[in-house]
Amino acid sequence: MCALRTWKKKSNARRAAITAIVRTQTQGATDNVQQLPTGLEKNAQVPDPPPALTSRITRRVKPHRTRCRWGIGDTRARLPESGCSWRVLSTCWACGKGGPVGRRRVAAIVLSLGMMVTGACAPLSPEPDESAPPTTESIPPVDLPSADPLVADLAAALTEFDVTKLPLADPERAQEDLEAIFAGMDGIRPTVTAEGVQYEAEAGTAVGTLTHSYDIGLEGWTFQTTVPLEFADDQWQVTWSPQLIHSQLTTDSRMRHTRTLPKRAPINDNEGLALVEERTLYQVGLDKSQVVEAEWETAAADLARLVEIDPAAYVAKVLAGGPKQFVVARTMTQEEITPDISKVPGAIALATTANVAPSSTFAISILGKTGKPSAEQVAESDGEVWPEDVIGLSGLQARYQERLRGVPEVRIDLVGRNTEADPNAAEQFEEQNLFRQDSSVGAPLELSLDRDLQTRAEEVLSTQPGLATLVVVRPSDGAVLAAANSPAAGEYPQATFGKFAPGSTFKVVSALAMLRKGYTPTSSVECPATLGVSGHNFTNYSDYPGNMVGSITLTQALAHSCNTAFAGAAASITPDELHAAAGSLGVGTDYDAGFTSNFGTVQPNNSAIDRAASMIGQGQITMSPLGMAAVAASVASGKTTIPWVVAGTQAEATAAPLTAAETAALQQMMTAVITQGPGKSLAPIMTGAKTGTAEWGPVGNYKHHGWMISWNQNYAIAAFVEDGVSGSTSAAPLITALFE
Repeated sequence: MCALRTWKKKSNARRAAITAIVRTQTQGATDNVQQLPTGLEKNAQVPDPPPALTSRITRRVKPHRTRCRWGIGDTRARLPESGCSWRVLSTCWACGKGGPVGRRRVAAIVLSLGMMVTGACAPLSPEPDESAPPTTESIPPVDLPSADPLVADLAAALTEFDVTKLPLADPERAQEDLEAIFAGMDGIRPTVTAEGVQYEAEAGTAVGTLTHSYDIGLEGWTFQTTVPLEFADDQWQVTWSPQLIHSQLTTDSRMRHTRTLPKRAPINDNEGLALVEERTLYQVGLDKSQVVEAEWETAAADLARLVEIDPAAYVAKVLAGGPKQFVVARTMTQEEITPDISKVPGAIALATTANVAPSSTFAISILGKTGKPSAEQVAESDGEVWPEDVIGLSGLQARYQERLRGVPEVRIDLVGRNTEADPNAAEQFEEQNLFRQDSSVGAPLELSLDRDLQTRAEEVLSTQPGLATLVVVRPSDGAVLAAANSPAAGEYPQATFGKFAPGSTFKVVSALAMLRKGYTPTSSVECPATLGVSGHNFTNYSDYPGNMVGSITLTQALAHSCNTAFAGAAASITPDELHAAAGSLGVGTDYDAGFTSNFGTVQPNNSAIDRAASMIGQGQITMSPLGMAAVAASVASGKTTIPWVVAGTQAEATAAPLTAAETAALQQMMTAVITQGPGKSLAPIMTGAKTGTAEWGPVGNYKHHGWMISWNQNYAIAAFVEDGVSGSTSAAPLITALFE
């Protein structure tokens, strides 16, 4: 075994290394000592001393005052030109200064550790490949603090979009750069999280990792960037650069977000033809900046007459606007724009897109409208809706917004940005795509609406004063073929969602409840002129035939609409039994039918008066025209019929089904309304019917709803007039007009 000697060379060399050729590993309370290599080769690389050795070496070796990681800098072993002895030099890795360490100091180092040192004059392992990547660890060196807090602070600052409080060389300049990078991102910001730090022990550097998560597109966009770190001035430091935001960013580039909606899917009729589709329209109006002020009034009046709007109203609108305002007169199709419009000074037509129906009122209460979203809708959409979007605002357009809209194309591109040095740099930059979600067109809605029948129903109601509705249902499957309102309804869905007392049309439901209690169409019932119930008198309508007072059949009571006969039967029909009968005829249950609909309320209380009133469609009973059309359709088809509009959204009935005997009895009694009663005006168009007149309004000043429900093999119809005279007088004519 070679003796350990310190070879001292008298030299002024400043670069040297201390060789600490000993490593210790502590396992429990026992020190395992690693022996010296059996031989030392000239300039051989020796591993860094372990933490256990560092403090002792630091006390005995005083390197240059420049900061050293271990306190001794680089460690190298050098052999003299001859002999089997070796020396240990102390050299600071930071500045290269140092000097030889004497024999006693080396001995003190070794002895203080209680180490056995052996050596041999044999070569060390070859010097490592300097091209190999440095070794990194996830925990900091023993004498350096953790860099994790700095990386976490950076992540939080980027998430909050404020880096001015970070320990950067120029935080204000970094903030300006950050804002420039995101200037075209439409306010989109990432959530940034710190994922840890890897330390390179020999270099005194580290690299952090950030995860950037953008809530865009269907699945979002997530990627990572690295954070170069350096320990200087007794702290970890990060240098700002655009690569912290994205690895491909530079000082000459920024990110840009674009979002493009596909063409909105159409809403089709029952033949698969578009009822509503996105088309190019033109906003025709006056550009006041192109007309001298003295001609504003004349030009506005001329344009109003050409586009067929009120001239006085449009002139006032034009004069009220600013001097450079474009004032829209009317949105028109290309076919509607006449050549004369171009002759009006300042008149222009601006192209736009809109979802167009056969007319501005066509099934508006069902189809709904599209338009720009409100600020509240944008805020509540969780990023799904943008201010410039066209969205469904009501009706089917709103309910099926996501389906009709489709998936927008979303892109994040790397684009150029102008700099002070080169104001035109952006134009020369070659754009690169960083993220892309392709668009996909939405799915069309297939409706039950019959274009011609809906159009005809609206024509019939167009001259009707006050509120009136018509609903047509196909009995075989419940398809709503038409649901129209008079102009007084506006866009409100009175035909399908209105809530009105159904009056005597509800006696069809009461008749079914009586059939289930043992009555038959020929059963005898009492129809007095007046019936007292708990102090309240029920009477028949003023034109009730006198020969139908007294004992009559149930069929006659329904055909002539005897109030007292049905009110008198209330004592034998419980509220639950009446509700069950309503359910079998498609009403009284809150179905989700896929569109704005109301199937009525059948919840009478248990008082004698209310039970009697409910039997004649008053009291606590409310119904929509759609609901009463469902009653007619159920009788016609012999099965519980729930009306539907959107294919694939049909609701399933939950009530007990109609029996064949019940169906036959109801059809017989409703046919008698046309053959014997006040529904004669519907022959031969319709097969069965039921009139209805319901009182409403303040006591002593009652008004009357006029109802008529009817059916034949192909159609079940409900006609309603809010302020009418009677069903036969006010509502029946609407049905006959529908088929003229």
